[in-house]
Amino acid sequence: MQKNLRISEGQLLYLANKGRVENSICGYLYKRSADMAKWQQRYFVLYQNVLFYYDNETSTRPSGVALLEGAYCDRIIAPVAIKGRETEKQVCMIFIPIYND
Repeated sequence: MQKNLRISEGQLLYLANKGRVENSICGYLYKRSADMAKWQQRYFVLYQNVLFYYDNETSTRPSGVALLEGAYCDRIIAPVAIKGRETEKQVCMIFIPIYND
């Protein structure tokens, strides 16, 4: 499997726009912040094997992107604090890249 991928910002924006226009899987999910301190609601668009996320549904530029090529999704059950309150047994998904040497 290829470990390095070169893609320009223009190419990513093209794919992001194509994903928003075509019938892709999209909707709101919670993602954990970079410092792992809190959960944030973001608008996600899955286009082929690329997962884009936006601050909200009306944002025109994605805030981030995850390439899902060679990854698998694992489900975990864990308590999650959302907006200051802890809810029990929320289902969380984690995408784990697989690298073959």
